[in-house]
Amino acid sequence: MAKTETLGIGNLRATFVKAKGGAPRLARRTVMAGGRILKAEAKSIAQANGSVRTGVMVENIAIKRESKAGPGIEQYNLGVRRGKDQSKKVRAAGKSKLRVNADGRIQRVRDNNPFYWGWVELGHRTVSRRSNTKRGKQGISKRRAQSSGWVKAKPFIGPALERKKSDVIAAMGQAAAREVEKLGRK
Repeated sequence: MAKTETLGIGNLRATFVKAKGGAPRLARRTVMAGGRILKAEAKSIAQANGSVRTGVMVENIAIKRESKAGPGIEQYNLGVRRGKDQSKKVRAAGKSKLRVNADGRIQRVRDNNPFYWGWVELGHRTVSRRSNTKRGKQGISKRRAQSSGWVKAKPFIGPALERKKSDVIAAMGQAAAREVEKLGRK
């Protein structure tokens, strides 16, 4: 996990104080400069871990602006787009098919939806597909209880932050300086 202690934040705060009128734009540009570096590093780590089977998970690593962050706060999330979080363009690019789920309802399943990314990032328990009893089906809760193994995690988002922390802060400082310079010209 990421540690909360980082160096160079005081310089960034001083830069934000200089930019009184354009603070929202300055904050967005600054955070995005650091986010781009983290996104690129997360993609390269995921590829190096061997997490590229179809390439869907790596293609969907993205940065998203949090719209409900609150006044005066710019928050961006680095993660993997999946399900309804994917853009219409990404969903349209993939093929879809219909299937019947466990409840008997018809469901549309897309081939470019990396729903499994959390299992890769955090690891997961192995669960058998079929029951070991002769009496028929066994519920998922019983199969989970009988789980015998654990698949190790192949994290790519946490290590990206650890590896590129100093580069991110430097890029954020440079982006903030550029924006302050632009604001000074106006």
